[in-house]
Amino acid sequence: MKTSLTLARFHLLSVWNWRTSHLSRVIEAPAYFLFMVTGLNTLVAGARIDGMPYDDFAYAGVLVVIAIRALFWCMGDVANDRKWGVYAVARTTDVSFPQYIGSILAANTLVATVQIAAILVLKQLLGRGSPVQDLRMAGLAVLVCVLTVLTGCALGFGINSYSKRDLMTSLFSLPLVMTAPLFYSLDDLPAFMRVLAAVNPFTYCVLLVRSPATDSFPGQAVAGCLAAALLVAGALRLASGRHELASNEQG
Repeated sequence: MKTSLTLARFHLLSVWNWRTSHLSRVIEAPAYFLFMVTGLNTLVAGARIDGMPYDDFAYAGVLVVIAIRALFWCMGDVANDRKWGVYAVARTTDVSFPQYIGSILAANTLVATVQIAAILVLKQLLGRGSPVQDLRMAGLAVLVCVLTVLTGCALGFGINSYSKRDLMTSLFSLPLVMTAPLFYSLDDLPAFMRVLAAVNPFTYCVLLVRSPATDSFPGQAVAGCLAAALLVAGALRLASGRHELASNEQG
């Protein structure tokens, strides 16, 4: 535990040293909630979406956007550590694979939790809050972030170049946001969108986060998240024994 926390401290110091490059992590989620959600709320004109006010519906969506971004930031962190040999140096000393993963998990989950807390506070300041319900949704969002950070770790061990890292982010980050019901209901969407949503794991993540605002147990969401967790656990197990200590990129 002490080793993981020490490594996590260095990960956080790296975020601070590169803080101008990480400004999007501070700005993006509040901008989604303050501007986009406010704008879309005028279109629905007070209508309830999936049985809840649009503010609550979209609040869960913004929290899951934070989780998606955490996935790709974490993937980049692991890929960079392998590129520069940081991971290799750690593993050839007294740092185990679980300790390294624990450090990434601690640092990135902390950053995501601060972002989630900022949206929680912003919702209350705008007078759109239901404090107990919002806090429960935020807690579930932190659990989703734990899952996405571990997913990013698993993906990072398959990234051997900056170009592949950037390609993965460009190809998948926006489609994952747009094909899950983060900001609109699936009810009236075309069939192809509903199919894409059904295979998007963040559909189940947002249903889980949104569950405190509903009256029913989120069985489908829990099953989807558990299935995703099992896949991530398998990928991490594979990474622990079969991936190179450092990236094999040449040049």
